[in-house]
Amino acid sequence: MDTSTMDTAALDERAEAASDLLKSLANPVRLKILCALVDGECSVGALADRIGVRETVVSQHLMRLRAEGLVRNRRVATTVYYTINQGPALGVLKALYEAFCKPPA
Repeated sequence: MDTSTMDTAALDERAEAASDLLKSLANPVRLKILCALVDGECSVGALADRIGVRETVVSQHLMRLRAEGLVRNRRVATTVYYTINQGPALGVLKALYEAFCKPPA
């Protein structure tokens, strides 16, 4: 991105959006949830099992991630499944996954 041609207001807005994303990611539980979701859709119970955290804690963090637009959900009977939303955050999460979450080959 060429910042010399971007006006200050637009740069401020983008910097604020990036800062908000980084704040959302600045929690180990949320990062573990998002790393687990990089592989695809997952239920709350399966997420809790995968990351070793109680379902109630996972649900609380998923509510925040959903409110911030990072994940979306769908319900099948009584089970709620979550997936990462498309957008700029997905690229950041994939990079984090490759650097920190991907199982060794």
